[in-house]
Amino acid sequence: MDNIFQSRKTIRKYINKPVDKETLVKILEDATEAPSWANSQPWELYVAAGEPLEQLRAAYLESFEKGDPGNLDIPAPKAWPDYIQDRMSKSAEKMFHAMGIAREDQEARKENWRNNFKFFDAPVAVFLCMDASLTEWSILDLGHFSASLMLAAKAHGLDSTPAASSVSYPQHIRRILDVPDNQKIVVGIMLGYADESHPYNKPDSSRVPLEEVVRFRGI
Repeated sequence: MDNIFQSRKTIRKYINKPVDKETLVKILEDATEAPSWANSQPWELYVAAGEPLEQLRAAYLESFEKGDPGNLDIPAPKAWPDYIQDRMSKSAEKMFHAMGIAREDQEARKENWRNNFKFFDAPVAVFLCMDASLTEWSILDLGHFSASLMLAAKAHGLDSTPAASSVSYPQHIRRILDVPDNQKIVVGIMLGYADESHPYNKPDSSRVPLEEVVRFRGI
């Protein structure tokens, strides 16, 4: 049987099934056990479901359809090192093949991208924020929290999706979820129950072998 690290995967389509608040509280309580520098616990969390999440979905889709440019609080890299770009390109090619989306099918590719701005039809979105004065040190802590959140979700029977696209339009998140300007919106993580039959959930991403990324010294 797969362990929790192997069974967790990024889900790109959810069924229409709500998540009860009691389960969310348990997941968040577990996730807040994540380590942080000097126990600073810099994460600020906004959990959206129901009508607020539907308002966000509508606002995001409107911006997407209009072609509004994204405006991430944490700027995306302008370029990746060649070896990392190669990994990403191969992964994307494998993903689209598993979904049954041909390279030349631009309409299907647009619909797949549009799905991101619907938050994958997830019933819950958790937005991770931090004080705008903080640095990369605290972003690392939010990374710890993100991993803990997704593993906690799996432990409690839910699936998850970390998505940079979900914070593409921070102005909508600030307005609808009342996030103050003195907080950076770092990432969104969707939670819910996977639509196991949907082709968007067919891909299984691979991991590079240990010898490619690990250098043992003295052992």
